[in-house]
Amino acid sequence: MAEVRGDNPEEGVREVEKAQMPHELNPLYNWATRDVLGSPSTLTEDYLKSLKESSVICGGGEEEEHYRVELPRRGERICELNLEHPRVPHWLWVNEVMFTEFGVRIPFTSFQQRLLQRCFVTPSQFHPNAWSSIRCFELVTEYLELPQDPEVFLYLFTVFSPNAEGKTKKGYMSVRPGKYRRIFGLYEESFHDFKGRYFKVFPVGDHPPFWLTLERDASRFPSYWSKDAGLNYVPVSYKRLNDEQRDTADILLWLFSKRFLKPKAMLGNPERAREEILNMAGGKKSLALLRQAMQQNPQGLIVLDPTSGQVSSSNPEGGGSSTVGRGATTQLEISSPIQEEGPEHQVEAVPSSPAGKPADDETTSARKRPRTSDGAQRDLCPIDRSFDASGFIENNFMGPRVVEALRDYDPMESVRWVQWAMLRSATILKSVELRLSLADHWERRCTQLTGEMKLLDQRRIGLEKEKVDAEAAKANAEKDLEASLKAGKEKDVEVQRLKDREASLWAELESLKKQVTAEKARADKAEASFTAGEAGRQEMLKVAEDAVKETEAALKEQILVLPPDVDVSLLGAFKEVVDGQIVDPPPGS
Repeated sequence: MAEVRGDNPEEGVREVEKAQMPHELNPLYNWATRDVLGSPSTLTEDYLKSLKESSVICGGGEEEEHYRVELPRRGERICELNLEHPRVPHWLWVNEVMFTEFGVRIPFTSFQQRLLQRCFVTPSQFHPNAWSSIRCFELVTEYLELPQDPEVFLYLFTVFSPNAEGKTKKGYMSVRPGKYRRIFGLYEESFHDFKGRYFKVFPVGDHPPFWLTLERDASRFPSYWSKDAGLNYVPVSYKRLNDEQRDTADILLWLFSKRFLKPKAMLGNPERAREEILNMAGGKKSLALLRQAMQQNPQGLIVLDPTSGQVSSSNPEGGGSSTVGRGATTQLEISSPIQEEGPEHQVEAVPSSPAGKPADDETTSARKRPRTSDGAQRDLCPIDRSFDASGFIENNFMGPRVVEALRDYDPMESVRWVQWAMLRSATILKSVELRLSLADHWERRCTQLTGEMKLLDQRRIGLEKEKVDAEAAKANAEKDLEASLKAGKEKDVEVQRLKDREASLWAELESLKKQVTAEKARADKAEASFTAGEAGRQEMLKVAEDAVKETEAALKEQILVLPPDVDVSLLGAFKEVVDGQIVDPPPGS
């Protein structure tokens, strides 16, 4: 463990010695950005111990005993992997801010794990602002009892790399709201000093860590930093959502698109946030009740104007502007620390007169064209400047009969009727233009769909060809399998023959062992007989020697009686003297 100085968790800085090979020169991590490689951990052992003891990491309970925390080793960075366990991670990198600021706890929730797997991003590689959006989404859906679906989150938010080196290298990943889909603000515009406040989480003993499967042979989500972070992420469009996911997304936009929530206030006081969110939802919870309320008052939904390409948005229950009735706007103000003003988008309306009567002067003058979002002044006349009023009237209302009829009337008495007729004509013309625009839009859409159908038809032909190829491959595979089975059967027969031969050899071996044992017994018996015979022979030899010695002694005594000229060298044990002569013993003696 590296040396740690200081007791204050905010000021304590751990001295980290430089690695023998600088991280910038280590080819194993050349994909990481400079701000990641140049940020050693500045946490202290005392501070890390205090975090663990305060139950900030695991939230108390039995999980506290299943995990332990450690500071990085000397010269180690948050993007480094465990080379001893490169495929199945033995530890998990985490940032301190995840637990102290956003309320993340170990083990992660099911939604968090599924989202990390869906985005292919490890927890510590997500920027703090991304974690604030994730936690706020969890809290809002929990308070309103809505499904916590990663696809809905990825429809509302887009995953991206905020670092300047993000095109060639990978650093911290973040999320940003999709176009016209903002429901949360930023937790902080710029985070400081979070990059050096990280540590490791280890499982204790044989307890299976939550980031691995029960078999411990694979990760439930990416556990190491990677240059391929975000590889599995595919932007989610509205068409890709199912009915339940669309309803969830619509409800969230309906409630918060005009008064988006402040994450810092929400996460700082979750109970008050719960009350405010339920108030904005009219006290309703569950997907069914909120869907019903939205259908009864759908003005809060975002609607795209096909003629202008701009967006009109309203939120009567959550604050903001909403179109009520015809040509009127109502502003509902709700002061809340968890809400933040969103951009204003107002809907332009043309006043109409009931029963074909001209509108009142005061009412008409009060209904002025509102300002656009860029602050530019627009014409206060209800008729748009692009509308050619004079040409329209001359061609449609100033025929010979009309001119003759108007001669009998005072123009001043008919000015209001003329104004109403012009406004009505302008409204009809706008409606026709809108219909033509929609018709043109649908014609282009039909052309596009025709092209898509052709592509799908080509794809179908390709799939049919692939199906034929797959069936042929299947037939070949079946043939190979049949040949393999046949070869396997032949192999089984050969194995059985070898087993029988082995059994026969074992029987012969046992018979030979018995013969060897019998021969050995006979050899032992013969050896015993030989030993006994040898003993008798030795005894007989001794008797013979004694006899020879006695005979020689007798001969020596006989030599004395022999004449001097007798050759005594011929005397022996088997010679004898007869009448003074040496004679051989008789045969058979």
